[in-house]
Amino acid sequence: MGRNKRRMLALSMTALTVIAGTLAYFTSVDNVTNTFGSATLQIRVTEPHWRNDPTIVPEQKVDKDPYIVNTDKTPAYVFMQVTVPVQEVTLEKNSGDDKGIKLNTCSVPLFRFINSDDEYSADALGSEQLFNKGWHPMADYTRKNTDDSGKVTGITYLYAWTDNDDPAVDDMAVLYPGKTTDTPLFDKVIFCNAREDDALSGSSQFIDIKVFGIQTEYLKSSDETETKADKVWHYLSKEL
Repeated sequence: MGRNKRRMLALSMTALTVIAGTLAYFTSVDNVTNTFGSATLQIRVTEPHWRNDPTIVPEQKVDKDPYIVNTDKTPAYVFMQVTVPVQEVTLEKNSGDDKGIKLNTCSVPLFRFINSDDEYSADALGSEQLFNKGWHPMADYTRKNTDDSGKVTGITYLYAWTDNDDPAVDDMAVLYPGKTTDTPLFDKVIFCNAREDDALSGSSQFIDIKVFGIQTEYLKSSDETETKADKVWHYLSKEL
């Protein structure tokens, strides 16, 4: 790594079968001279209420509460990236006087995040996600993933841990060694209301979670660091 920065990536992939999960860690350690040992940085995803291999039906809510844990000795700025599958399905309208009316077939995220207030985006056709306090959405890094034919297969969202109730605040919070983010990014997910569509029946759908961490000091130089989420991500992503 060109700047001798400590950074860490961990990932969690959840498979939900419609009517498991794997966890992997990638560690980066810089070794310096014979007389100095470099620090390490290791983080991981934890989901206390997640139950492996759930079988789900339309509009079912599933407990899924991803936190980030700093398991090493280096203070870190941390990010969480979540990829939700997208598929072309036929939905029902889920609000208003015409609730239950069949909508046109369209490509939508199959899962919505549910926050601690038990709320989620009511826009069945949009890609907006709700999330908990303490996180800053990095909208500029939201991306659609496509296959070789150009068909959208997923949407990836990126969030920075700020430990601030205002999601607009982009000053990152330090996650100290041995500590866990105070809140998960979300508490549950809800499966889309595809009651009118049998295409998903029997399939397995994956929610992919990756967490990233980088040291909090000396990001700019030996005398300066950075706290703004976008700039911290700039330094971190160059090291990936």
